Amino acid sequence: MIDEKFFDELEQLKDVRRKKIDEIKNRDLPVIIFGAGELGYEMKNYLESCGIEVAGFAVDENYYKPGQTYLNRPVYNFSELAAQPDKYIFVLGVGDLHDGGKRVEKFLSDDGLTKYVFPVYMFESIRYNFIREREKKFAETLDWLEDDFSKLTMKNYLKMLLTNDYTFNLEISAPNQYFNELTEPVRGGVFVDCGAFRGDTIEEFVDWSGGSYKKIFAFEPDPTNFSELKKFVREKNFENVSIFNCGVGEKKSRLTFSSNEGTSSKVSADGDISVDVEKIDDIVKDAPVNFIKMDIEGSELSALKGAAQTIKKNKPVLAICAYHKSEDLITLPQYIKSLRDDYKLYLRKHGFYTTHVESVLYAV
Repeated sequence: MIDEKFFDELEQLKDVRRKKIDEIKNRDLPVIIFGAGELGYEMKNYLESCGIEVAGFAVDENYYKPGQTYLNRPVYNFSELAAQPDKYIFVLGVGDLHDGGKRVEKFLSDDGLTKYVFPVYMFESIRYNFIREREKKFAETLDWLEDDFSKLTMKNYLKMLLTNDYTFNLEISAPNQYFNELTEPVRGGVFVDCGAFRGDTIEEFVDWSGGSYKKIFAFEPDPTNFSELKKFVREKNFENVSIFNCGVGEKKSRLTFSSNEGTSSKVSADGDISVDVEKIDDIVKDAPVNFIKMDIEGSELSALKGAAQTIKKNKPVLAICAYHKSEDLITLPQYIKSLRDDYKLYLRKHGFYTTHVESVLYAV
């Protein structure tokens, strides 16, 4: 059933980003970015690409040093500027959750400030026409989601992608990515980690399982990450862990890959190296896999196709990142349901902003 009210709400939001930019230009006040770090850098580039000059940056008192500059702009004491709210426009540019997010929460809740939120660490913004043209398919996913929180998560997530407004995350941000109440039934067993990076997820899984797991298969195609992963597993002395310096996909192949981009390394036509790609089915063979996690920068659908027999046979719990492509909330649930229609689907949004804002589709 199509939720016409929801899609009408989206229509009202379709021009929000442009309207914000126009508002800032029309106010003709100095624009100050709150935060002078990595996100502040990205925010300055974004605003200037929209034709908005950045007058400076502002930081909390405990970070402030007189005479400090950042990117050839002055850095101010935020509290001093906030005491004159009618003289400045503030844009959020804090890139992490220091002090449990209290700084951001205070900034967002200060009604006396003229403030704007323009997140730039979005993996792929979405356009209203894209949603409207696929209205029935998005509605199908909404109908499949098992609980009200999943439905709210999807709605707010689409609103956030449409507007680039992080405040839609406030009521849906969920803790414990991958290892939570949805995946509790597979706390031990055989775990397949696609996008193992340098071992962070493996360590979380081992701790979460209390060491009761039977086997871990971990895939990481980036050579630098894999070298660190290999060292990490060896130093931790983890048992029954098999690591593979390859990607995972629909078929055995060799693809170009953009390396040395940390967690964002990925298969890309503009890549600087070539990497091997293997089918999960071919690697795990008859292992009784009961948990598959994927965060592989847009290759999730291809990897699922390469794990089709494992999924059909074992019905493992799936935790699949669904934020790299605009169509992920359509294609991923459709394919999972085509393999086993007895899966129950849930959607959770982990984290508040920056690169850790991750939408994960769970199939249980």
